[in-house]
Amino acid sequence: MISAKKLTKKLSKKKQMGHFVIIGGGGYLGANIIHRLQKHGCENKIIVVDPYPRAFQTISINRDNVTFIKKSFLDSSLLDVVLKNAEAVFHLAAVGHTGLIAGNKDYVFDFNVNGTKMLVHKCQEHGVSRFLYASSVAVSFIGQPLNNVSEDEPLPSAEKYLDYYSASKAEAEIFVLSQSTPKFKTTALRFRGIYGPEDPNVTHKVATLIKNGLFVGKVSVHGRESKSNASSGANCGQAFELADKMLQKPDGLHGRAYYIMDEEETGQYQFWTPLVLALGKTPPSRFIPYELMRVVVPQFEHLCYGLLKTAPLLTKFELSILATDNTYDISRARNELGYKPEPSLMSEVAKYYQTLEEQSIVSSFTTWRLIVTSMCILFFSIAVLYLIPLI
Repeated sequence: MISAKKLTKKLSKKKQMGHFVIIGGGGYLGANIIHRLQKHGCENKIIVVDPYPRAFQTISINRDNVTFIKKSFLDSSLLDVVLKNAEAVFHLAAVGHTGLIAGNKDYVFDFNVNGTKMLVHKCQEHGVSRFLYASSVAVSFIGQPLNNVSEDEPLPSAEKYLDYYSASKAEAEIFVLSQSTPKFKTTALRFRGIYGPEDPNVTHKVATLIKNGLFVGKVSVHGRESKSNASSGANCGQAFELADKMLQKPDGLHGRAYYIMDEEETGQYQFWTPLVLALGKTPPSRFIPYELMRVVVPQFEHLCYGLLKTAPLLTKFELSILATDNTYDISRARNELGYKPEPSLMSEVAKYYQTLEEQSIVSSFTTWRLIVTSMCILFFSIAVLYLIPLI
């Protein structure tokens, strides 16, 4: 791990060109951003601040021009070092979308909101000129259908959000955009379900469910498969690179939010069919009653966070966004950023997992957790079925 003294000396050689800092850039999204920046001529030194950086075989980056610092951005003294002479900051770090930490309101808000505010103030203090924030469609979704929604629609009130992550991301996004000035330009890019061949989050979780035989039914409030869009890692990287170019223009638009999606609108279960088939399984065809799941899932979520101290297989937010139409208008990104989404990467995802077919997919859930959670789902389902006639 590079020391602050060595880093300062290293950066002094690049004073003629301000460097880029990517907070939380050691994951799949960060790798796609670095790849896109370098592919399109970025010669700036890039510093990645991330406690747990990963390497991805399917994403090529020039590591000679990238420095990885395995620390948290919440370290104020570290920010004083990495932000000195920095030109642009990409803020990708967030917690609470998945995992056990999602049930800890205080931690989620402290990291996502207070951490973002501290980072913004540090950027302003050090004269950073551009700040790009990774937001989410969660800032717009509260369990009601969204049909080609645009950024002109006002965000919901705080009490309507379905989880702490959504509420904290909305509060942080509002703050980031409110700080935009001609000398400190900000923007927010809203993604949904970032996926790709080596994505260790959404794609890996779905692959794990499929492999373990838990991707077996559909849930919908519409009486048909719900529709949505997704955001491939490649399209996310493209959007960040284009947004940064926009902010660099003297008259470039700033203080704006953008939905960044693949062009395709698809059924939310149909979307995963190539991966299901690649793993030798049958795509789900039966529908599970939404009213049943609407009762079971919140109870199950509460049990996991409170008693089992483990992340639930499905949260109330995940159930709702899977069961409800939510599609997004990308016209603003097209017109203002020049965004041109590449085709869906699901065929590449399927090919990648086919090469792993003989290997075991490393699950983010231990075997005992899968057994316990499956038993809990069965228990609550039976209980609710008995209770429904009494209601």
